[in-house]
Amino acid sequence: MDLRQLKYFKTIVDEGNITKAAEILHMAQPPLSQQLKQLEQELGTVLIKRYRQQWELTETGRVLYNHAVHMLQDIKEIKQEIAEIEEGTRGTLSIGISSSCVNLLPKKIKEFRRGYPNVFVNILKEDSTYLQKLLIERKIELSFMLPPANLEEYKVQRLKREPFVVTLPAAWVNGLNKSSISLEEIINYPFLMLGPMEGSSIYRDILNEFNKRDFSPNIVLECNDIFTVLNFVALEMGISIIPKSEIHDISHQNISTLEIEDLPLFIEPAIVSLKRNRLTKAAEHFLNYFAD
Repeated sequence: MDLRQLKYFKTIVDEGNITKAAEILHMAQPPLSQQLKQLEQELGTVLIKRYRQQWELTETGRVLYNHAVHMLQDIKEIKQEIAEIEEGTRGTLSIGISSSCVNLLPKKIKEFRRGYPNVFVNILKEDSTYLQKLLIERKIELSFMLPPANLEEYKVQRLKREPFVVTLPAAWVNGLNKSSISLEEIINYPFLMLGPMEGSSIYRDILNEFNKRDFSPNIVLECNDIFTVLNFVALEMGISIIPKSEIHDISHQNISTLEIEDLPLFIEPAIVSLKRNRLTKAAEHFLNYFAD
């Protein structure tokens, strides 16, 4: 018994006779009658009792008909779901994101969900090195992160550059009456250094900028977690230099920011994917929201 035979049987029952069913199925009546007979032989039962002018569905025929209705509907829905996944209107979109790119996603995700409400979005926040591992293992399709050092295996769509800013306790900025600060002024404060992070050169780049000017920042603490550094700033332990894109993590009024007058450093976030991995349609649709 196959789905084709179930479709034939259901159509015969729905139409009330074999002649009409054959017309609906665009086939001759004798082959359709033969298919019904083969189905009855395979199941070892009479499905339809035939009389001269009418016929009657047997108990086993009713059981088969009910199952045929559900099975054919299930197959229809399966085909529909598969088609929607292939079109990118259904399925799962798995995205990786590093802390430096978190602010890039919320509005775009909202826009994407408005356009593709049946796509489930799974977001994993990790450091850049682990995100590369997730890409290789195909656990995510896209990663929002700083570009990898070795670009040979990756497609990279670069996004808008982000400058660095100084974060300092709000109480400390009140007397400054200014919107920017220089590196020379920064060395007069206890400095909370964003520590080395695998796959990122931020730590080294910031120190190089001080060294080029023969400045020595008063580093009192190092930590490679930006959110933790911000909490220490809020507690008035010192000031720090972080990417401006991280300001979204500040959820209290105890921190202020100043532009840095003489720090020509930027981070350049990117959307990274593996060249050898074919993106799903859902991922391609999502990338369109970053086309500008």
